[in-house]
Amino acid sequence: MNPLISIKKRLKDAGVIAILRGQNPSKIFERGIALANLGCTAIEVTLDSKEPLRTIQRLRTALPESVLIGAGTVLDRGQIENCVEAGAMFALSPKFPEGMIEECLSYGILAIPGVRNMTELQVALDAGAEVVKLFPSTEWTIEQLEDVEISWIPVGGVDQNSIWPWLDAGAWCVGMGTNLCGSDLSRLENDTMDWAENEAQRARDIFMELQRRRNVA
Repeated sequence: MNPLISIKKRLKDAGVIAILRGQNPSKIFERGIALANLGCTAIEVTLDSKEPLRTIQRLRTALPESVLIGAGTVLDRGQIENCVEAGAMFALSPKFPEGMIEECLSYGILAIPGVRNMTELQVALDAGAEVVKLFPSTEWTIEQLEDVEISWIPVGGVDQNSIWPWLDAGAWCVGMGTNLCGSDLSRLENDTMDWAENEAQRARDIFMELQRRRNVA
C-alpha cells in the first residue's frame, strides 16, 4: 500500500488525533504515553511547544509503530525536514504554507493543511491535498461539508460532546487538544493531580467509545 494512503487510513482508524501542546516537555511526553495506554493511536506534538522535536523523537522511540506520531503548527515548509528526522509521519498546519504538500511528499509523510472556509478548502484541493484540517472547527458547519469530496479533520473547539456529531457527519477523524490531553501541559511543576483525578477519565471514556464504534462497524 502507498505509504501516504496507509497513514491516512490509520488516522481514520484512530478516530482522534491527540494534540499535545505545552511548555513542560517531560509532562507532554508522559501524557503521550498515558494516552497511548488508554488506546490513542495518533499523537501530534505542536511545534510551538517547548522542545517539540525532542518530544516527537522520545515518543517515537518509546511507543510501538502502531501509534502514529506527527507534528503540528507547521508554519513553514522549512520545518518539515526536522520533523521527519525526529520521527513524524504527518504534519498539520493551521494555514496552508507555500510548498507544504510538495515538501511532505518528498519525505513521504502526509500533509494536512489548514483551511478556514470553502475558498481555502478549494485552494488546498486544487493543490493536491489528500486531507485538510478545518480550523477552527467552530467556523464550520456540518451542512457546509455535505458535498465536499476531500477528507476533512475538524480541529479547534472539539470536545467530548461535539466529537461524535463530527464523526457521524463524515469527519475523517478529529483533532483534540486540552479537551482530551489535559489542561496542565504548560505547568512547570510535574504534579498531574488534575489529570489523574478529573481529566483522565474523560479521555478514557472517549477511547472506549471509539473502540465500541469500531467493534460495531
